Amino acid sequence: MMGLKIFVTLIFSCCFLFSKGQDKLYYMMTADSNHVGVRNEKGTIIIPPIHHVYHDFDLNVPIDDPFIEFIGVVGDGDADKDNPAFAVSTVYDRKGNILYYPQFFDNGSDYWSEGLRRYVEKGKIGFVNFLGDKISPADWGFALPFNYGYATVYAGKMKKQYDAGGEHWFVVPAEDGVNESLINKHGARVEPLQIRQDPKDYFYNGAYYPNPFQYNNEELLILKKLDQFEKAITFLFKLSSSQYEYKPLQLEIVEKPNRYFPYYVIGAYEEQRRLDDYDILFDEKSDDFYISQWDSRRELVPLNEGLISSIGENLQRRKDDIKLETRKLAEQELLKLQTNGK
Repeated sequence: MMGLKIFVTLIFSCCFLFSKGQDKLYYMMTADSNHVGVRNEKGTIIIPPIHHVYHDFDLNVPIDDPFIEFIGVVGDGDADKDNPAFAVSTVYDRKGNILYYPQFFDNGSDYWSEGLRRYVEKGKIGFVNFLGDKISPADWGFALPFNYGYATVYAGKMKKQYDAGGEHWFVVPAEDGVNESLINKHGARVEPLQIRQDPKDYFYNGAYYPNPFQYNNEELLILKKLDQFEKAITFLFKLSSSQYEYKPLQLEIVEKPNRYFPYYVIGAYEEQRRLDDYDILFDEKSDDFYISQWDSRRELVPLNEGLISSIGENLQRRKDDIKLETRKLAEQELLKLQTNGK
C-alpha cells in the first residue's frame, strides 16, 4: 500500500467539539507507570488506574475522544478459551461508565466497519455504533463485521478450531443446528429475495438480498459530485495492484454525520467487497471532499491533492508493474487533477 504524500493536511478537532463545556479529562498513571486510568482537571479519578499500559500516554494533553478505550476486560468474568466470541478491552464514556466490551480481532479490539463494530456480552456477539448505542443485542454465537450493509451472524454455539501448527484458528459450529443468516444495520434479520430486483442487490451464498443503499436527494447529489473523480478514486485504491486493469469501483455512502463526526463517509466496493485502505469524507458545510487513510480520521487530505499524490507516486514507483492501457488512463487522470487544482 502506497501512502499519501500529504501536500495539505487538515488536523481537525471539529468532531470533538462536544467536549467543550464538559470537564477536561486526562490520563493518569500509577507511581510505577504500569497502569493507566483517567482523572478530571480537579484530580478526581474518573476511571481507576487498573488497565495495563500498552503504549505511550500523554498525561498533560486533554482527552478529546467521546469514549475512552483501554485494553483489558473489567467486570465481565472469565472467557471460555474455546469460545471465539471474547472481549479484550473495555470502552467507557467520559463519566467513567462502562459501555461495552469490543470483540477481539487480530491483536486487539474489533475495528469499525461501516460505522459499526462487534461487542461481547455473556459470551455472545452484538453490534454497537459510534455513539455507543447497541443496535443489535448480543444474541449471536459469532458474527462477521459489516460489509455492503449486511453482517453474517450465527445462531448457536460456535468454537475455535486450530490449524495443524496450533498458532491460528478459525470458527466452526460447536453443535448441530447452528443457523447462519444476514442482519441489516438495524440489527434485523433479512430474508433473501425470490428474484433479483435491483442491480445493487447483495449477492451472498447463492442468493440476492435487497440493495442496502437508499438515498435522499441530498445524498444522491453528494455521490453525483464524485462522478468526476471516479477513475482517480479507483486508481487511489487499485493502481498499486500488480498488472491492474481499470474497472470502476462502486462508491456508496456508508456513514452519515453525527454529533461526534460531522462528515459523510463514502466507501469503495470491488465486486461488493469493501476496500478499507481509505475513506472518502464529505463536509456538507464547506462542500469539500477529503481522504482519510487507514483508521486515522484526525488527519484529512483534500481529495484533489491526495489523488494527485497517490497516482503520481504509483506511476513513478511502479513503472514496470502497470499495464500500458492502465498507465495511459492514470496519466490522463493525473493531468486532469493537476489542471483542476490550478
